[in-house]
Amino acid sequence: MTERQSEGRMPTERINGFHMYYECAGQGVPFLFVHGGLGGGHGSALFRQHHMALLAPHAHVIAFDRRAAGLSETPTTDYSFGGFVADIVALLDHLGHERAVLMGTSAGGPQVLQCALTHPERVMALILGSTATQTVNVPPALASLVTFLGTEGLTYLQSMLARHDTTAPARSTAPPAPMEPLSGILQTYLAYHLHGDPIAARLGEIRVPAIILHGTIDAEVPFVDAACLHAGLSTSSLLPFVGGGHSILVTHAEPYRQAIIDFLHALPYAPSSAV
Repeated sequence: MTERQSEGRMPTERINGFHMYYECAGQGVPFLFVHGGLGGGHGSALFRQHHMALLAPHAHVIAFDRRAAGLSETPTTDYSFGGFVADIVALLDHLGHERAVLMGTSAGGPQVLQCALTHPERVMALILGSTATQTVNVPPALASLVTFLGTEGLTYLQSMLARHDTTAPARSTAPPAPMEPLSGILQTYLAYHLHGDPIAARLGEIRVPAIILHGTIDAEVPFVDAACLHAGLSTSSLLPFVGGGHSILVTHAEPYRQAIIDFLHALPYAPSSAV
């Protein structure tokens, strides 16, 4: 394991064409977390806050903010599932990992599933939290708008929205709230819309061990979607969180984390050994 891999908080680095923010903790089997959401927000912050340090004794934990999310840059192009998967692989390459356990929650789930299909040689196992083969249903009107504007139009719109007065009142010391990366968010929506749901028909091609963690009263990604994942992934197990909603990563943090630890230790790759 290199010195870079054993460091904790990392600066934003240029990876796959944009400045990506990521953090690493622990040693052992590489474990890469892909957060949900479609841009803006806090990226992987909740996972880092609630789980990263406590998972570090069991794996080399890596959490990054996806393009246009959290502390990462909002690039103007490459918003596609091919681009999202390339970001994951590029980060693994950057850290010197040939293979990793991939975990995806919510909208991050389709990305790790697609990575397992496109680059099976890079994936040791899958952890799927509150997710499905497709998690985004873009309203037709929004899809039409994004298509009409195109990348240049979206970028110009973002720059227009960013032209606001950032001078705080003299008596206020609070910094102004940053504008959300609108262009990247809309392009991410469009990428999910254009991708559709080809993964569902190909789940049988994924042969790595997998665990599915899902709340039984999830209103955003219904539990039936988890059951479909489990039925399609022959090597998977399904762990229902009874009474849990879409945010079980936080609301059920302790049993959620323990399920991840148990899964890691049950893998044929000893969590204490570096890869």
